[in-house]
Amino acid sequence: MSQLDVLVVGDLNPDIVLTGLESPAPRLGTEQFFGAMERTLGGSGALTAVTLARLGVRTALVARVGDDEPAAFCRGILEREGVTPHLLVNPALATGVTIALAYPADRMLLTSPGAIGDLAADDVGDALLAQARHVHVSSYFMQARLRPGLAGLLKRARGLGLTTSIDTGWDPAERWLDDDLRAALAVTDFVLPNASELTHLGGEAALLQLGAGALVLKDGARGARYVAAAEQYSAPSFPVRAVDTTGAGDAFDAGFICATLEQRSIVKRLRFANACGAVVVQVHGGAGGRLTRKDFDDMYGRDRD
Repeated sequence: MSQLDVLVVGDLNPDIVLTGLESPAPRLGTEQFFGAMERTLGGSGALTAVTLARLGVRTALVARVGDDEPAAFCRGILEREGVTPHLLVNPALATGVTIALAYPADRMLLTSPGAIGDLAADDVGDALLAQARHVHVSSYFMQARLRPGLAGLLKRARGLGLTTSIDTGWDPAERWLDDDLRAALAVTDFVLPNASELTHLGGEAALLQLGAGALVLKDGARGARYVAAAEQYSAPSFPVRAVDTTGAGDAFDAGFICATLEQRSIVKRLRFANACGAVVVQVHGGAGGRLTRKDFDDMYGRDRD
């Protein structure tokens, strides 16, 4: 029997979240007020892992950090949330950090990557993979050393009986679909982009032609869609008042993975993923609040047909 349900391979850093901002975002040379500042756990991989743990999913996170106080801060939150941290330390690098400008409808992220890009595929051994049922990779474009070996890592995972997923995130260089990603998508069961990322990656047909098992699209207020070679499904969003969209996509990923491991139908997976995103946008910070499985289940059951 596996010791873990999900192994997340990805990014970890503190977020400096500025809230109380009014749209539109300021132009260069101008000034804008914000309401408050808070340091929270950040990184797509870390936020996905925390939501999985809050859902009762046995979760571990593999990430690279520096030998510094921000790494200790992040480790403490992971442990408190019930995530098993496999944090690999490079004392020559600082732990990454993100400044998140949280607007009501969206957010702007400014990231100093630090040690984030130092994680390599060989850092994830077969002994660790074999403990899990599913491996999820986050923030592909932020992890330069991981990219060349990612396809091999996912092949090893599949060989050990794991299912696989990738949330590429935004490409800061805006080069998008490279050969390493093409190879990785060919051994990925679920790709989880948002609508903008999907467009830059070439669209639904392009990703499926590369061999990805299924596309799971996060489309904000328009809900979510699941597209595979022979089937398509959709689920509407939950109307809520968003105070901070940081981590909404990561919570969606966690909800979809959790519901997949629970062997729910595709429509129910999409609905539960939407519910998880809707809960998270109502608190500040992607790992904010003291959320529990009940919070997510209550949202999922709201106005249910």
